[in-house]
Amino acid sequence: MIVKKPIIQNIINQNTYNSLTSHYSTNLVNNIYEIFHILNNENNESNLEMILHADKTSNPLINLDRNDEKSSNGIKPDKAIYFNKNKFINPLTHKEISDTSGELKGSVYFAQNSIIPAVNRIEGDIQPKLVSGRKTLVMFKPQSSIQQNENIKLNIYDENNKLVTSENLSPPTKLPKIVDNSTIETNLLPHHFKPPKRFDIFIENENHLNVIVSNQKALHYLILKNKIIHLTFNHKYMKETFTLNNDMRYKGKTIVLENIHKKDINISYGNETVTLPKGLTIQFICDNNGRWLTEENVNLIEYWKSPDISARNLPPFFDSEIEGLPDIDVSEIDANFMNDILNEHSTIKITKVDYDTTNSLMLKSNINHVYKQILFTSTSDETTLIHTKYKCVELKKGDLYLFKCDTNGDWENIPITREIPPLDYSQPENYDLTLDNNKSINESSENKKNLLELLKNNESIKIATSDGNWARDFTLMADNDLHNKKILFSSSAYYDSHIHYGNKSLKLGTGESVLFIYDLHKKWFPIYLNNEPYIAKNDDSTSNLEYIENTWSTTISEEYIHPDIKLEFVLKEQKGTLSNIDIGAPNELLVNTLDIGLLTPPRDVLLFQEKPELNRQYYQTIPVKNFIVSRYEPIHLTKVVMPNGQVFTDKATGKGGAYSGNMRESITKRFYANGINLANYGVNSSASDAESFNPTSQITAYNSVGVYENGRVIHGWSGGGGKATLNRTDSNELSHEFGHNFGLSDYYGGTEGGTHATADKKNSTWLWDPYNNYFIPNTYQDGSLNHDAMSGGEAYNPKYNAYTAYTPNSLVAIQKKLESNYTFSSESSTGYKKWDPNIKKLVDAKLDLSNFNIINFSPKNGSDITTDRINELLKKSNLVYLCQGNGYYAPNISLPAASEHNKNSIIKIKSYAQWNSKIHVNNKVETITKNDLFCYRSDGVSWKRISEPESAIHKKARKQGVEVVTLMGFYDPEGTIDSYIYPPSFGSYGMVYQNDARVNTDSPYLEVIFNDGNKKQYQLNNFRGNKDMMNKFHINIEHGLIPIETKLYINNKMVHSRPIEIKENRFLTTINGTIVE
Repeated sequence: MIVKKPIIQNIINQNTYNSLTSHYSTNLVNNIYEIFHILNNENNESNLEMILHADKTSNPLINLDRNDEKSSNGIKPDKAIYFNKNKFINPLTHKEISDTSGELKGSVYFAQNSIIPAVNRIEGDIQPKLVSGRKTLVMFKPQSSIQQNENIKLNIYDENNKLVTSENLSPPTKLPKIVDNSTIETNLLPHHFKPPKRFDIFIENENHLNVIVSNQKALHYLILKNKIIHLTFNHKYMKETFTLNNDMRYKGKTIVLENIHKKDINISYGNETVTLPKGLTIQFICDNNGRWLTEENVNLIEYWKSPDISARNLPPFFDSEIEGLPDIDVSEIDANFMNDILNEHSTIKITKVDYDTTNSLMLKSNINHVYKQILFTSTSDETTLIHTKYKCVELKKGDLYLFKCDTNGDWENIPITREIPPLDYSQPENYDLTLDNNKSINESSENKKNLLELLKNNESIKIATSDGNWARDFTLMADNDLHNKKILFSSSAYYDSHIHYGNKSLKLGTGESVLFIYDLHKKWFPIYLNNEPYIAKNDDSTSNLEYIENTWSTTISEEYIHPDIKLEFVLKEQKGTLSNIDIGAPNELLVNTLDIGLLTPPRDVLLFQEKPELNRQYYQTIPVKNFIVSRYEPIHLTKVVMPNGQVFTDKATGKGGAYSGNMRESITKRFYANGINLANYGVNSSASDAESFNPTSQITAYNSVGVYENGRVIHGWSGGGGKATLNRTDSNELSHEFGHNFGLSDYYGGTEGGTHATADKKNSTWLWDPYNNYFIPNTYQDGSLNHDAMSGGEAYNPKYNAYTAYTPNSLVAIQKKLESNYTFSSESSTGYKKWDPNIKKLVDAKLDLSNFNIINFSPKNGSDITTDRINELLKKSNLVYLCQGNGYYAPNISLPAASEHNKNSIIKIKSYAQWNSKIHVNNKVETITKNDLFCYRSDGVSWKRISEPESAIHKKARKQGVEVVTLMGFYDPEGTIDSYIYPPSFGSYGMVYQNDARVNTDSPYLEVIFNDGNKKQYQLNNFRGNKDMMNKFHINIEHGLIPIETKLYINNKMVHSRPIEIKENRFLTTINGTIVE
């Protein structure tokens, strides 16, 4: 049973900081730990309420983003609630511990897919390492108070202590927000959405349209080649959802979609979906960030855009205040006066008054004036020009201009932010303007800009509807001049009205009233409903939650993130250094996606294949550098051949279920999933029931459905061994089943390891989405703490990310698994690399494939292994493994004479027997004892003893990451079961290997015929991997070589053939959610 933890705000508001009793343990100053215990008991609600009530006065909500605001009649000011308030105190010095060394002290946090403390000080906690080569958010929380307009710089040094990059940190106001409160930035404005006067291409033909909408590649190239596109969905359009993928290459493009279909159509774009009703048109424009947006999206962005203000950045006081400018020769623009006063003062305020005659002056560059500040203001009707090295500004009456001397001695004009007045939550006794007649009411309804102007010119407005004086909809726009403005809507009308503000709406019924107030940050929000304080439905959720206060940040490009870097934070003359940063491997994960129907059409709901945005979202939950998603064309099998020779054309024998069914196990899992994986390693054939082989981080994920005696059955909810059988691919099901492939069990880590926590405890983190630059908290939507993907958790909000956040406990296990695996690499001399933790680098590594070619034999106890027997084995495979032990012991083992026939063959002999055996080889006798392993290779003249690594079989891909045709089927080396070549599968990304230059025609092989007439052969094993079943084969052929036919040979006789209808792949590969070509 999953027990939800308490609302996160209630927990966070209990403690202000952590105090260390030792360097690595926490001791809370209040009862925060007790809350969890209480919530796990019956009757916990009243107990929790008592604790919270008793502690509210001593632990108020903290750190308002702006000044304290007036409250009235229970209206609560909108205060920020900070998730991470950790402050670690050294018990010996009683001083706060710093992550940085040097004068500039503070705490450092990183974020890639999740937030990671640079120094983990929670006792018993584990956190993942940074991933090499991945974009990283660096957060620095200084221990001292620093003004928002100060310049903190981050220098990054490489392993040779060489400065590689330098970045200015953004002030705390720019720290990523929680996703619900975040607004993306765009270059688009509402006026950009004027109807296009012309189109580069107009598509309304149903055949062309259906090609475009069902072919990712065709749509991709259509957008690349045309700037303004019109698509018309007619009555023959077949899909319910049309998908537009975000891509930087699309920026500036326009697509207009028109629906003349008989039904509504869903348009999916980014993490949004909008319904296009029949008979309507919608316009999309791709902005400079590669995002498709509608006019409604842009209006919302404009509405929620942060005002051009932040915390006050004027100096708290001035060393000198001067009224009146000196008389200066205008022609020379002399500024010695400025130098004189700057030599004596650091902060100066100069006010121009009416009697000043100076109308121009210059602030000369001077390295001795670094960090000094001058504020200019004017009460004069005459203007003055203020010159700096790079800029000239005009000082007019009422203006304020702040100049600061930078580290080069140059003067820089700093924007001055204005103070935000506190909100007044009281209800107006009288309203400046009342609209209660039909004309004025409808004008304010139909023209939202008209209502905006009325609000600008009046402090409070009342709109009173009644029968005959009514409008259905009112829209409240945002504007920086509206702070503290109020508008009351009251109704005595029979019909309802709807007030729209931002992306929210409120219905107003007969006899109801609602009072709105405008805040520069929150925009419009209701404060009274029917004269009673308005309490939003999400009042106890995460609406005011932020990650950490007073924290500076910047984003570091992926090329600078690698082991042994050093960070240096610089503020004026102060420096703080962070070294010994734990940075791990640049892990990769390859997922092959497949939609398969067994005796029935595939389901066509494989969203992970259709929507690259989902690929990007899952990438944001795992510690990898590259997340590659390959796409296979859907497969509809009208005939299913089983490895035992059974053939199904109507339905399979037996019953099927989510976790059961003979086709589920033998065809989708062992044949297709394992086969696709093995083809990428260059393994040509294997036993039909062979164990999974997962040396790299590779998963084949698929939807599958089949027809059984009990009807059409959907398979799903299963994962592991390089496979994931999924019902849905846009939910926790995918996160969970992929987790099994990383070695995580159900409820991995138990209750503690499988539950997210507050920042003062083990197992705490948030997700960071760098593309949208927002944080996703580790809670459910109601604010209670979430659970891990393996422990029944769910996405915080599928609108922003469909997948569940893994806990740090799981992330560490995932990262260890990924780092232990091989990685495909075209740059490697072997085709693979592997992470060496000692030198913290990827090194070339050899992958042994010998187990797929080896034939095993054990003797009957007490009988010899003769040359005839070994020759029989060598006919089946040139790699023979002889194993003996107690109960299956051979006194003598006789190797046949070396010859051209067995040249390059290998014989491995392993003994577990208590008795010694004699090996007769090269006319000599060698003795093998218990636990010995002897390996021999024939050079055609004699058998040479070799080491076990020398007996390995390695293959290097000829090409990696190319479009492939995967040829698969079953064959019987013994020729007693009818072999079968399945229809070819077409994939967007795979590895291809060199064909066999010479094949043994006495053994099975596959021949591929190409469009240019060339033929290539691929050797297959000459023995059954399972004595009762056929083997399977699985070979990738480069799509671009255009294979047109494949033939299967056994004993040099063709037993089956199949033509290949080569066609353009419709699907594209993505890396981290971005389309690659």
